[in-house]
This record gives sequence, structure tokens and C-alpha cells, in this order.
Amino acid sequence: MKTKTIFYKVYTRKGEYHHVYSAELQGSREWAIDCARVVDGYVTQVANDLEKTEKKIYTHGVKA
Repeated sequence: MKTKTIFYKVYTRKGEYHHVYSAELQGSREWAIDCARVVDGYVTQVANDLEKTEKKIYTHGVKA
């Protein structure tokens, strides 16, 4: 059975890929969010499982 790996991908506001962080590293979610703030972009959480699910978890400038 394949283990589920989580990544945080950072995109620019134009939707261009910028950077990725592994969730195995402590604080990586916050790093990704900080990075998205700098590039005025957004962060998606990617689960590298059978479905390869990707969902947006943060958008710079949008209040939750």
C-alpha cells in the first residue's frame, strides 16, 4: 500500500507554478503561505495518492 504524501504548492497570482514544500517538514505549510504572500499568489495542498487530489488552502488578500 502506498503511503499518502502531502505537498504544498505555491502559485503566482497568474497561476504560474512558483515553489513546492513537503508537509514532512515541520512548518512547511506556514512557509508556503508566507511565500504566497510575497508573490501575491495562492497555495494548494496536494495529496499524492491514487486520486492526486489538489485543493486551494490559501489565497493572498482573501479573508477567510
